[in-house]
Amino acid sequence: MRQRLSAMMAVVALAAMAQVAQQPPVAKSYKDLQFPAPNGIKVPEVTRLELANGMLVYLVEDHELPVITVSALVRTGNRWEALEKAGVASITGAAMRSGGSASHNGDQLDEELDRLGASVETSIGEDAGDASVSVLKEDIDTGIGILADILQHPAFPEDKIELAKIQEREEVARRNDDPGEIASREFERVLFGKDSAYGHIPEYATIDAITRADLVAFHKQFFQPENVILGVWGDFKTEEMRAKIEKALGGWARGGQARPAVPELERGARKRAGIYAIEKDDVNQSTVYMGFVGGQRNDPDYFAISVANVILGSGFSSRLLNHVRTDQGLAYEVGSTWRAGWDRPGEFFAVGGTKSETTVKMVNSIRSEIAKMPEGVTDDELAKAKDQILKGFAFEFDSTGKIVGRMMRYEYFGYPRDYLQTYQANIQKVTTADVARVAKQYLKTDELAILVLGKSKDFDQPLASLGKVTAIDIAIPKPKQEALAAPTGDSVAIGKALLERSREAMGGAALLEVKDYTIVGSMALSMPQGEMSMKMEATQNLTGKMLTKLAMPIGEMVQGYDGKVFWMKSPQGVQEMPSSEIPEVEGNLFRDTIWLLQNIENGALTVQSLGPADVGGAAVEGIAVSDPARKLMVKLYVDAKTGLLLKKVYTSSMMGPPSEMEEFYSDYRETQGVKMPFKAVVNSGGKKRAEQTITEVKINPGVAEAAYKKP
Repeated sequence: MRQRLSAMMAVVALAAMAQVAQQPPVAKSYKDLQFPAPNGIKVPEVTRLELANGMLVYLVEDHELPVITVSALVRTGNRWEALEKAGVASITGAAMRSGGSASHNGDQLDEELDRLGASVETSIGEDAGDASVSVLKEDIDTGIGILADILQHPAFPEDKIELAKIQEREEVARRNDDPGEIASREFERVLFGKDSAYGHIPEYATIDAITRADLVAFHKQFFQPENVILGVWGDFKTEEMRAKIEKALGGWARGGQARPAVPELERGARKRAGIYAIEKDDVNQSTVYMGFVGGQRNDPDYFAISVANVILGSGFSSRLLNHVRTDQGLAYEVGSTWRAGWDRPGEFFAVGGTKSETTVKMVNSIRSEIAKMPEGVTDDELAKAKDQILKGFAFEFDSTGKIVGRMMRYEYFGYPRDYLQTYQANIQKVTTADVARVAKQYLKTDELAILVLGKSKDFDQPLASLGKVTAIDIAIPKPKQEALAAPTGDSVAIGKALLERSREAMGGAALLEVKDYTIVGSMALSMPQGEMSMKMEATQNLTGKMLTKLAMPIGEMVQGYDGKVFWMKSPQGVQEMPSSEIPEVEGNLFRDTIWLLQNIENGALTVQSLGPADVGGAAVEGIAVSDPARKLMVKLYVDAKTGLLLKKVYTSSMMGPPSEMEEFYSDYRETQGVKMPFKAVVNSGGKKRAEQTITEVKINPGVAEAAYKKP
């Protein structure tokens, strides 16, 4: 046996040596690497059929794994939603899955899918909706039944709608966190218009305006069989699957709604050239976008423009990368994209990131490279670009699912069925003359819209040196507050009288003498991961300054505000917080109980009675205090017997997306003649968010002004 194994090993070794001998010599440089031409795209055998109700179906057998996927592409999208209900498309897509159907509610659906080891997903984007199920072949009847049920009969329960709306609000709250995402979003809004079908975004007010009836109406308008293209691939026999699809979805009656027309571009969308600026004072580098409205994938010049773009700014040998980043050292990242639309114009843009001190220099460098493109490209650049496109394109078709998905999209947008097969040939046909021609025709630097996000005071030159600058405001509009009845003479007088009574009850003359105060104690925050407790010491200066120290598990965190700069110190260091967060800090100062009671006669404030109410079984009187100039408002609820403040209601985003907060006060104790609540509970959405327990209050501790300033 040992001799036999040795002989076999010898044969294997000889074969390996022979194979190595046949290999070409190792290249000395990446420039010497040679690769064979890419293989042609092999499209599997596809059965295309149309059901009597108008639904199109693609069936592709793939017996590699015992799994079947059914995917529906639905003619819908947020480009057709009403601006005043922006967000209804994505909320509809989310609630269809989370809410389930009348026969399988969302929770039951989760349990059933867990049992099957299957998945069902639904979503709606800009120009299409998607719904899919993936199951083992033996569970395909159940899987198709679930998908068909959700497509036709979504339940849209109120609790799941609210959950989807909460997620949308959180997206709004976080949308200015990442500079790159801000610049990308606002550049599209510059090109297409912020209130256009292609530029609008959800706001708190539009999300709050959405009702269940809106979701039902949106679903009814777009989810009809003649708007659906169904793709099925996996381990099945075509005729058997055809029968299953007919059984599950053949009875879905036509909706009869007219196919939605593709929204037109705003007038002037192609003439948005100019300089646009987003001030971001908490960054030390700039993000630059420049470009214009582009073309569509079915334009005759699409293939030549794609090659030109790769030469300019897509890939490791592109001009932007070599000249702007490598040669000049101006960019952390730089590149360009020709994002052609499927059925409407897309956009071309070049994008770069650089340190603040080289912002304008990088803008000019990128613009210079774009200007050089019409002068022509070399044969070597052309060959490398075409090679990169063709080899990269192959990865779009390395699975049956990707191929079927592409075919469905081509059908959805009205492209030829042989588009896959002709793509490679059309790229190969592009010549240097074609690239020079399309570059001259399309890449015009005088038509560039240039957007710069950064800290302008650190720029190497003012942006105005490039031309007239248009500032872009990215502030997130606050949710609309409940409108109060117009104040009357009586309601104002009663409101002030109630506050004066509360002031007397909580300290009177002693309260008026308070200049600053410090509270010491503990705080417990209700987090998604559980409760987090910490020690706290907070100082409030009634001239508009604050200092808070929190002893957290990760170390001490200090926040301060000196009336101009909001800062934070943590174990990671000291940082100045974005100026966009200052209004929230000042809102907290405005709502301070002692400050409010000291400023009853302040002419900048509006005070009015809200009438009697109930707080935890206690009879109270409600008072609204507003600062119209700063658009701030708080409702105070004062105990009718004692005059002590029992509750505040206001809108805040300190704990996430703006929402209505309720603060409840108890355990009043007197310190130096001032009564303070030693217990406070903060609720939002009916749930406890925080609880504060005070152990010590210091009145007029005289904290030094320097303590409020950034270290």
